[in-house]
Amino acid sequence: MAQNKMYDLFVTHAWRYHDDWSRISELLDKVPGLTWRNFSLPWHDPAMDPNTEVGGKFIRDFLEGQIIPVHGVILLAGVYAVKSARRWLDLEVEMAHKHNKPIIGIPALGEITVPDEVKVLCDTSVGWDMAELIARLDEVRGLPKYSGPH
Repeated sequence: MAQNKMYDLFVTHAWRYHDDWSRISELLDKVPGLTWRNFSLPWHDPAMDPNTEVGGKFIRDFLEGQIIPVHGVILLAGVYAVKSARRWLDLEVEMAHKHNKPIIGIPALGEITVPDEVKVLCDTSVGWDMAELIARLDEVRGLPKYSGPH
């Protein structure tokens, strides 16, 4: 990995901090030579009800604003497994595709592989080795669909 390279990442969430989300943030912070910015903010104004037209639009726009500037999206299979989180993760994946962002799948904590239902949403998947995650992100970002003219 190149020294002092900056990565802007979005880690999937469902508006709350999950163990997998916290753990991946801790691990990325410990990678030697890696500077990264976490654009995923699992918080929203609780006064904004996502079930209303205004609240839903506000939250979707807020979420999209987190995804637009990133180099890649990390899809956490452990968060995707939470049925109540699916609505948000499906939206995050949709926005990643809309804005041509590569998606890297990570298995749930304690698991070795990413389930097939998550794999089909991702460009690739890796385990919990953060140096491998960054190498795979660089590899995927070099694919013509991400590096070519837009």
